[in-house]
Amino acid sequence: MRLFLLLVLLCNLLVPAAFAAGISFDNLSSDQKDYWLKLLHYHKNSSRADSEKFFVSPMGKNNPNAELLADIDVFNDPFAKAGWFNYHPQCVFRERFEFLKRIGFLNGVKEQPCAELKEWVNGLNAESISLIFSSSYPNNPSSLFGHTMIRLNQSGKAANNTSDLLDYSVAFSAIPEHEDMGLVFAIKGMFGGYKGILEITKYYTKVNEYNNGESRDLIEYDLNMTPDELHRLLNHLWEIYQTTYFDYFFADENCSAVLVDILAVPFNHDNVNSHARWFYLPSEMIKVFKKIPGRIKSENFRASLKKQLEKQISIMPNNDVSELKKMASLKELRADYSNIPVLDGVISLLDFTRYRTKDQLTPDQKSMFRKALIRRSALAQAKVTDPLVYDQNNRPDLGHEPQKFSFFLRTEEAHSLIGVELKEGYHDLMSNDAGYDPFSQFDFFTGSLLYDKKLNRVSYDQLTFVNLISLHTYKFFDPQFSWAAKILSDRLYDLDCDLCHKFNARAYLGPTFKPTSKMALSLMTGVFGELSRHLEKGFRAGVGMEGSFLFQVTEKMKIGLFDELRFDATKKIKKDYYNQIGFKQSYFTGINNEWRLESSMVSKFKTFSTNTWINQLNYGFFF
Repeated sequence: MRLFLLLVLLCNLLVPAAFAAGISFDNLSSDQKDYWLKLLHYHKNSSRADSEKFFVSPMGKNNPNAELLADIDVFNDPFAKAGWFNYHPQCVFRERFEFLKRIGFLNGVKEQPCAELKEWVNGLNAESISLIFSSSYPNNPSSLFGHTMIRLNQSGKAANNTSDLLDYSVAFSAIPEHEDMGLVFAIKGMFGGYKGILEITKYYTKVNEYNNGESRDLIEYDLNMTPDELHRLLNHLWEIYQTTYFDYFFADENCSAVLVDILAVPFNHDNVNSHARWFYLPSEMIKVFKKIPGRIKSENFRASLKKQLEKQISIMPNNDVSELKKMASLKELRADYSNIPVLDGVISLLDFTRYRTKDQLTPDQKSMFRKALIRRSALAQAKVTDPLVYDQNNRPDLGHEPQKFSFFLRTEEAHSLIGVELKEGYHDLMSNDAGYDPFSQFDFFTGSLLYDKKLNRVSYDQLTFVNLISLHTYKFFDPQFSWAAKILSDRLYDLDCDLCHKFNARAYLGPTFKPTSKMALSLMTGVFGELSRHLEKGFRAGVGMEGSFLFQVTEKMKIGLFDELRFDATKKIKKDYYNQIGFKQSYFTGINNEWRLESSMVSKFKTFSTNTWINQLNYGFFF
């Protein structure tokens, strides 16, 4: 009998406290289960957090019940350690601890002092947060979607006359290898080849990086939030900062997807982290919060350094602009020079150049910059005028949805066709530019099917893997070229072959000029390659050039003219070529609805005189 009692007592000691009390994930209410899964960053039965230190249980990444029981046990152990710095688990997994305590699973547990956590929270001194959207960076394909971060707004700024530049920002970013460039960077970013970490730094460093260094506008959305919501956010940020990283995936585990999962903890009743697609865009995060009544209390637009310079130059008289161009390249500045607008322009121009070149000003530029600053400080301050008004058309909450489904009717000489198209994303040159940087394109994973009535045949029309175009304006203070790149399988029109296809790739580069903000003229040239069993050698490769003219006629209508000429360098370039010229017109009946009329003419190979005419009417809606 004594032996039996001893065995029973031993078994009771070995049973975890939570299990003995009948506590389990299944016993939580629906809201409590949902919150626990958000704390663990669960998606599709697995956590997105990838460091083992984020979990107490060895099974915690895939078993929320095992993690719950393990957390309760370790919170009861006064000698336990956790995280990268070996603090007590109560002080590392702070929001988990307070949640389990709130629902009565830690009654009687002695609370540990958490001096490091308290010091960190006091140092942040946050009273609210802002969502920050950084517009796209046209010279980097990985940044064409834009970027998001959080700003922790300090309390007492008005009383202390403190700028929001001294607030802290929270951003999730991939950590690439220094030697990774181009295709390697893209492949690793798409398939999780990099670790992503939470970076907490002063906001002015991000303003310098994005607003100044990369000429990206920052749109700031100040949020309404309760003290309890802010408290839970800081607790959860600390948990992540102390324990884990996330494998970075460009499509669905990126800067915005991870941040919105973090924000799902304080805003747990707003369902902010629902993922409607297989990819997640920064603009989607902003749109979610815009739809929540009363959540956004104010908005602010912080124009990029480039946009500020452009505005400054646009209001200067032509004579002053000419003087500005001349002075910026000089070594000397007259001691009595007193044209204030030109001096201000020189300072702004050289400041922009300093950021654009990553602080690589020439000795002459450095000398002029210093002398202009000294001379300007000796002159009168500029008169206070109305603040400059900047174009804010690229605000993400204004834009159409990224996916698109279209119906079209087409004629190709004697052929009548009907078709459908599905575009996974995102925006093209003829789409409504509201919410996007104007005259840019990032199309990916687009496919179309069509039925040819004459041939009584169904075929695919084209399959686009990626089609990028960035029409970067070439200006004297920012002499950068536009570029275009695409990989797709499309129709072969320059040979006598019905419903034939070719694999098509190109990379072009050239200048773009914008006489007005509503108009763009571009001329690019580069290389192309084509593969098809219908070609004489099975392939073509050579030099191509394309000219385009785009004009936003009204808010509801846009037109475009395009002409592309390709020369086959595998033969005699003078004789082996074909040309495609086209006209497109878009009419927008709503932010997510558009009609298109397209007409193009493709010359037969080796001639300009024989052509195939293609006309199409298209209706598409974004979703």
